[in-house]
Amino acid sequence: MPSNSPRSLDRIIRTLRSLMRSTGLPRPDRVLISTVSGSVHVEFTSGSAPDRLASLLLWVSRLDRVTLTWTLRPDHTLTVAATARNGAGLVFGLTASAAVADLGATSAEQSAVTLGPFRLVPLVVEPVTFEEVARLVQLGRAVAARHRAASSAAA
Repeated sequence: MPSNSPRSLDRIIRTLRSLMRSTGLPRPDRVLISTVSGSVHVEFTSGSAPDRLASLLLWVSRLDRVTLTWTLRPDHTLTVAATARNGAGLVFGLTASAAVADLGATSAEQSAVTLGPFRLVPLVVEPVTFEEVARLVQLGRAVAARHRAASSAAA
């Protein structure tokens, strides 16, 4: 494949680095580059649950043609996934996962959970908005703040 091809590894890496540097995006924990499809998949797996989701949101705020979904896995882990493109036409897939307990979940009937105003059923992929995921970030940060306050009071 010629080096000036939009799918060349060097071009994809340069485009990715440029996007991250020019916008101050957080570093993903895992990056998978496909020269066949001309795409980049990034994952956020470290840090607190709300920070992982917030990192994903920061990335999608810098991209175009964004679609967001979330899925509750049977182990009560919520996975938020996004697809998007940048101005250079590079296709992005992004994911971040969080235990729903870290986001303040309460049990609903059977294996469903309630997260603030949201009711999630396992293995149902639901389209969501940026604002809905941002709400989960807020819920998770509130849970973390309550845990810190409880730890301080116990000490």
